[in-house]
Amino acid sequence: MNSTLSLEKIINIESFQKIQDDIAQATGMAIIMVNYEGKPITSHSNCTKFCSMIRKIEKYSVLCEKCDSRGGLESVRVKNSYIYVCHKGLVDFAAPIIVRDQYLGAVMAGQVLLKDVENIELEEIVRVNKDFGNLDECLKKELEKEYNNLPVVSIEKIKSIAQMMFHISNYIVEEALLKMLLNEDNYKLREENKKKQPEEVNIEVEEKSIEDSVNLKTNENDEFELPIIQAIEYIDNNIDENITLDKISFICNLSQCYFSKLFKKETGLTFINYLNSRKISKAKELLVNTDEPINNIAINLGFEDCGYFIRVFKKAEKITPKKYRDLHIKNSSI
Repeated sequence: MNSTLSLEKIINIESFQKIQDDIAQATGMAIIMVNYEGKPITSHSNCTKFCSMIRKIEKYSVLCEKCDSRGGLESVRVKNSYIYVCHKGLVDFAAPIIVRDQYLGAVMAGQVLLKDVENIELEEIVRVNKDFGNLDECLKKELEKEYNNLPVVSIEKIKSIAQMMFHISNYIVEEALLKMLLNEDNYKLREENKKKQPEEVNIEVEEKSIEDSVNLKTNENDEFELPIIQAIEYIDNNIDENITLDKISFICNLSQCYFSKLFKKETGLTFINYLNSRKISKAKELLVNTDEPINNIAINLGFEDCGYFIRVFKKAEKITPKKYRDLHIKNSSI
């Protein structure tokens, strides 16, 4: 497996964020995903006010990062979820994401207090110090108030959630990686088969318009990878929507980075060039066959800004939508 492989390239971060948010809401725990360097790749879900305040205090923020780092390393060592106590006495856990013996990152969760702490031994990664030293008295009182508002959870529930996150995150990443590798293998195989076929007439794509290239490739989309077929079908069936890269990659269950790369490989065009070409093609039909105002056509095709629609149209057709309509009306009256 490629040593440069990363979670950001494998999974759809936006999709995982939604799953993470729902689990955090259901369990009452704070959750975040980090890469192998310990850097966050999702936003914190359900982060407690206490921890948010603590992490804004420099001397404590350093200890928070130390706890996160050590927790992640210990989870890799045991190759399973690792539950521990942070420097302020809160219980956290790290669920490592290990694919094909390569550590890609971890799901960090917790920010809870332990119910029935007697006879329960958890490692204190950094020496626990629950007082707040020489902080401002008002800040101390607020921190103490938020500490008392922290969720109190049994060790059994923490263990169950930790195992659930370990299995869910690793399953999602393994499946996404498998899909990505299969797509890459299929692409390489098709490219090799093309080289073995007799040389055919060379089509000078650069002399054609982007729309011609789109039509040529769309007619052959039965040869595309399934995610790209899904993307093309969605675009054609929802041409009136404001379709973003975020949305289309989510629909295809791919990361934005990998979807963009795969789309360009399969179609020969960037996603935005393909999308705009289909929208301009539809706009030309509406300009010629209807009396709909240009502003309405722009809105109906998912362009939030009419000025942007005009710029895209002019770039593709070398004339403005109004001149295009006027020209065709004039030609049809001759």
